[in-house]
Amino acid sequence: RSANPVGRLLLRLYRHESPDDLRQSDAICTALQLINFWQDVAVDWRKNRIYLPADSLARFGVDEAQIASGRVDEAWRGLLAFECQRARALMLDGAPLARRLPGRVGWELRLIVQGGLRILERIEAVGYDVFRHRPALGRTDWLRLAWRAATHG
Repeated sequence: RSANPVGRLLLRLYRHESPDDLRQSDAICTALQLINFWQDVAVDWRKNRIYLPADSLARFGVDEAQIASGRVDEAWRGLLAFECQRARALMLDGAPLARRLPGRVGWELRLIVQGGLRILERIEAVGYDVFRHRPALGRTDWLRLAWRAATHG
């Protein structure tokens, strides 16, 4: 939730502060923060940080030793699939806000939403092995993001 105040501040600047605007902004900002956590599990582990929820770790039977070893098995895949779906649901819940914002800021937010969703696709494409493959956007993604932002929002 650390990004949520930034989203709310931007909404205030653009005079979009309805309850739906605020809720959807919070959803997008939270989703982006979660996506960054899932993208950077290995990076964060090397900095002695784990952002995966303790209840999810317990539910799927994943512990710190597994994260330390970078072992990708069915438990790990189940955990990250669950967390990615949670982030995707938040992002899609917030996405309508980008269509309501005017001009450039709306366009930029649509690109941000699509970029977050694309990172989730990348995580899934590597079989949730974020230990050996840090998902990132490449050059070829930008046309896809622009198309999706223009057609889907």
